[in-house]
Amino acid sequence: MVDGNKLMLKISRISLLLILITIFINGLPNVVFAWQRLEQPDVYSITNFEIIEDVNGVYDFAAINSDAFTNQFQQYTEKVISLGITKSVYWIRFHLPHNDNKAMEYDQLLQLNNPNIDKIDVFIPVADKSSSLGVQYFVKTVGVSRPSTNRDVWDNTWVFPIPHQFCQDQFVYLRLESSSALRLPVLVWQNKSFLSQAFLKNMGFGIFYGILFAMFLYNLFIFSVLRDKAYLFYILYIGFMLLYQLQVHGHLKLWLDTSYQIYNSIFWVDLAAAFIASIYFTYNFLQVHHEDAPWSKIRKAFVGMAIVQGILGVWGYNLWANQIAHGLGLVGPLFIMGLAAFRFRQGFRPARYYFLAWGILSVGIVVWVLAAYIPDTFSAINYLMVATASESILLSFALSDRFKTMRMKELVMKKYIQYYRDLSLTDELTGLYNKRYLKKRMKQEIDIAHQNGEQLTLMVIDIDHFKSYNDRYGHWEGDRVLLRFGEVLLTVLESWHLAFRYGGEEFVILLPNVSCEDAMPIAESIRNKFKNEEFTPVSNIKATVSVSIGLAELRSDDTVESLFQRADDAMYKAKTTGRNRVVYYADQVKASG
Repeated sequence: MVDGNKLMLKISRISLLLILITIFINGLPNVVFAWQRLEQPDVYSITNFEIIEDVNGVYDFAAINSDAFTNQFQQYTEKVISLGITKSVYWIRFHLPHNDNKAMEYDQLLQLNNPNIDKIDVFIPVADKSSSLGVQYFVKTVGVSRPSTNRDVWDNTWVFPIPHQFCQDQFVYLRLESSSALRLPVLVWQNKSFLSQAFLKNMGFGIFYGILFAMFLYNLFIFSVLRDKAYLFYILYIGFMLLYQLQVHGHLKLWLDTSYQIYNSIFWVDLAAAFIASIYFTYNFLQVHHEDAPWSKIRKAFVGMAIVQGILGVWGYNLWANQIAHGLGLVGPLFIMGLAAFRFRQGFRPARYYFLAWGILSVGIVVWVLAAYIPDTFSAINYLMVATASESILLSFALSDRFKTMRMKELVMKKYIQYYRDLSLTDELTGLYNKRYLKKRMKQEIDIAHQNGEQLTLMVIDIDHFKSYNDRYGHWEGDRVLLRFGEVLLTVLESWHLAFRYGGEEFVILLPNVSCEDAMPIAESIRNKFKNEEFTPVSNIKATVSVSIGLAELRSDDTVESLFQRADDAMYKAKTTGRNRVVYYADQVKASG
């Protein structure tokens, strides 16, 4: 177990290093973008937006592009399109940057940097001398609800080549319709710069997904060994969170080009399942007791809301499902952090990692949710990715710490169990095994000897004239004799020899795989060593005590009772023939000493 803990710690440290790399990789593109904009203007952020809200979605492009709507577009003052969650369709128009001052070069790409918009219609003006207006529109229809084959560039976002002959003095139009947050940064790239950025971005995503997948596999292995429910719910949480992240960042759509209904259902099932798994993981990890009624009621409410959110999403009520999901995303981590703080105050130390993990994720979720409603200039995707990866690492730390804590408690409990078990099987005065354990152990050793054809010798020992010694010098001095005899036995016997205090002054020794003949020198050693012990029961009085020993060797028809009876008879034979001697049964009773 110690080695397992060290291995877990090493993996956690490696994972922490990977998350630092992820932070660097995810932050690096932003630094590159800023430098390019200052030194090499190869990327341009569109900010000159004009907007019309089509509440009922009844307008088509011909109407929007007509003179009647020319003055109905309103100036949009924010630098990033951020319209929240809405049922309305929005029409956006803007100009592409001029290239007469070489601010941009040809081979340009238009990027709509949000992979989760349901429907995007792009209208790019292109010079056409055959047209009466001298312009026609290059039209692309993309979005989550549309086939991936509509993409011009294989990217998780929506990227379109800008035709060389585009009309700079005409507006580019966007028609946006989505049940998720309508937040859409619009960028124009020089082709080479976009490829460099895409390489760095995908490297970051690769590390991010790799961390989640590594945590999934590693903890799946731990669960297969420990069978701990906390690991099971953590695996489910990470697994569904990984699928959710693949959809949030648009990668699942690249690989799974299925119908919108199925894709949408998968999304809401993943999100609901990840939240429910996180709640059950929390309760199992923090070992919340059923008597904590308020927490249990809140847990049931959260699980119920997550199920409702999933059902609404699967049925196509995405706007309602989104509102519930954002609410759960904001409140759920706060509940989990509160529960972790509560358990930490109760003395559950692993809760500190848990509190930190969900605290970091809470920041990422708050940034992600608020970005859907509040226009901003920072990258909410990067924050959420870093927060999610950091949380997965810290939760692994928390599981490791929890396992270590539980293992220590288990070891302490085993020590107590062993202590009390030994207490029930040993003699309080001498520390030898007691009579209760003798019968059980004799049967085990006899069965083993019979099965394996091995020898077994039983030795029964009685201290001579012990009652007289006790009556003359008192029980305290008698106990000293018993205690010292137990020490003599432990000194003479080997570790695999079994010594018992049968009762009073009588002792029993089991000698597995030892013949009666080979047991004689052991018995003689015990007799002689104890005979040479001197006691001082009264000042200036020296006393010695002897023992009588009977031995019997196991026969093929012996039982516990018959073997003990023969050894006991041999011991009585030793006492009746003068004491301080060893008597054993072979074919006949023999004595020595």
